[in-house]
Amino acid sequence: ERLVAALPGSSVPPPPRRGATGRDLAIGLAKEIDAKHLVVFAASLRQHAPAVDLALLVDAPSLDGELERLCKKYKATLHPYDPQTLEPARLRRFHPSTFRWPLIARHLAEVRPDAYRGVLFADVRDTAFQADPFSTILGPNPAPVFYAFHGVESRTIGECGWNGGWIKDCFGEGARKRVASKPIVCSGVSVATFAEAKKYADQMAAIVSDREFASCERNGVDQGVHNVLLHEGKVAAAKIIPQRDALVANLQAKVATIDGENIVRNKKRQLVAVVHQYDRFPNLATHYYKTFAADVQGAVPDASSCKNYDVKNDVDAFKGRCDLSISGGAHPADCCVKCDKTPGCGAWTLAGSVCYLKTCRGFSGGLASMAGAVSGAKRG
Repeated sequence: ERLVAALPGSSVPPPPRRGATGRDLAIGLAKEIDAKHLVVFAASLRQHAPAVDLALLVDAPSLDGELERLCKKYKATLHPYDPQTLEPARLRRFHPSTFRWPLIARHLAEVRPDAYRGVLFADVRDTAFQADPFSTILGPNPAPVFYAFHGVESRTIGECGWNGGWIKDCFGEGARKRVASKPIVCSGVSVATFAEAKKYADQMAAIVSDREFASCERNGVDQGVHNVLLHEGKVAAAKIIPQRDALVANLQAKVATIDGENIVRNKKRQLVAVVHQYDRFPNLATHYYKTFAADVQGAVPDASSCKNYDVKNDVDAFKGRCDLSISGGAHPADCCVKCDKTPGCGAWTLAGSVCYLKTCRGFSGGLASMAGAVSGAKRG
């Protein structure tokens, strides 16, 4: 538990700052990012927040003319880094979701303290915007605050093997027990006033850069750190928002609703400003690709690929039956193509960016309701 013990507590927030500009900053890691995901993020942000500064941390080896063109089009500033020269050297072996925090902290350290009013941390690859996140979440003259948002709410940290495991492995069983009854807070999107964002990034960077952290590091573990800092009172002016009230929808929580026009709202029927994890809902993802990335090659699926299939939305039609194989997929069309190429495949379900290929023929048996899932069965 030494990793977090040395960090100062934050029970008393600092006084409001004076003289900060009205500018805001959105920042995220764009390592080897698919062009359509970058465009959805940047274009939807620019549609609703044209004046926001957008900083993208990109690995130098993947930097090419197309990425530079897109970033110029959407007024994003590229900040290249070399994965092979990260310091300390152990960061070079870490997952991008972990080593992004030292990079973000370094960027914020180079910014004048009064340069920005607000900062948004976001997963670039699966985030879209329906409104200006700063005006809707922070408001016009915010007091110091760090907004964090629930993830999956159907279980606590102690009931979740992933989140509980990350905390136990990195901070010890004592830390896991202390936060076991607490809600899972998603590390994908946070919004804060500048000083609070900077302090948080510094804390994250210090922990993941510590020598002892290397033994527990793996994909997703930064969310364990995120939850310990928040639930142990180490984040200045933190406000943790449940999904029913949130203007950031973490769709994996399956609390927000998506209407027939692909508008996402919280349980209060409020339009959410930020839609995170849209790739878990193939029809919503397709809508975003068509709306923002239609000119990106391969972004919009070929609907004719499913011409020989009956397709049903929001159901897992073959749950626990006729399993054949699994394969990655972003659209129903991907699953149709994969099923056509796989001997014995007669159906599929797309859920969570995975095509579950099936030997079933037709929609026989019960259809299990599953928001965001899509199932298809060959005709005839």
